[in-house]
Amino acid sequence: MRVKIPITTEKVPIVFRQRVLAFIKEALAQADKDYKESMYSVRMPKAYTFNLAFDRTNPKEEEISLDEKFKIKDKVFYQDRPVFLYISSNDYQFLINLFNGMKKIKIFDFNKFDNIYWQVGKPVILREKIIFDNEVTFKTNAPFIVETKDDRPVVFSDENFQTELNNVMERIFRKLDNRGLKQPLEFHPINMKKEVVKHTLRGFREKTGKPIMYITGNSGIFKLKGHPEDLQTIYQIGLGNRTGQGFGMVST
Repeated sequence: MRVKIPITTEKVPIVFRQRVLAFIKEALAQADKDYKESMYSVRMPKAYTFNLAFDRTNPKEEEISLDEKFKIKDKVFYQDRPVFLYISSNDYQFLINLFNGMKKIKIFDFNKFDNIYWQVGKPVILREKIIFDNEVTFKTNAPFIVETKDDRPVVFSDENFQTELNNVMERIFRKLDNRGLKQPLEFHPINMKKEVVKHTLRGFREKTGKPIMYITGNSGIFKLKGHPEDLQTIYQIGLGNRTGQGFGMVST
């Protein structure tokens, strides 16, 4: 299932995913605090992904506050129309709590240090595509990340990409559904590019003393072959690592 949330805000900083994640956590807490705590108390793949769609044509260089300690100077995109947050999942308990919690949030403190607030509109449930074929052409809504067990990035043009993509999705499927892939995935690039994304998390800043990390991802159009049930799940929860941090959302 996919949910679309209209948001009115003055601007969006280039480093935004950590605050979207905070918004999702706040919505879940508004609906069921115990559920939210149980979901984020353990380090596990999350059965959802998200993408923030906004106008990137009017950037300005500004100071961006990440927290009380860290600031960076980078692009901020000013908005003259609503932005839209898309969230996708195959976990109905998550979606019900998310939907109920979001309806209680009218104003969200996106970044109080820089006076950025979200005026949150009414969430809308979108029609979802049902996948019956064993081959689908996907387009990335957000770059997808493939990392080895020792956190090294792998891009679509690397020789070991197919192997590592299957390893990642096998691990995710086993942790989420106690099953692996029903058949191996085959990735065929159509119009792909490597994309480096600036990202941050509080734990990263506290551990490294650095404000941001650079995530190497893959963006574009590709064909993915596999079992229809696996392809359906990937369409719903995202492809690759870090989907719960706003990476890997795809559309058909």
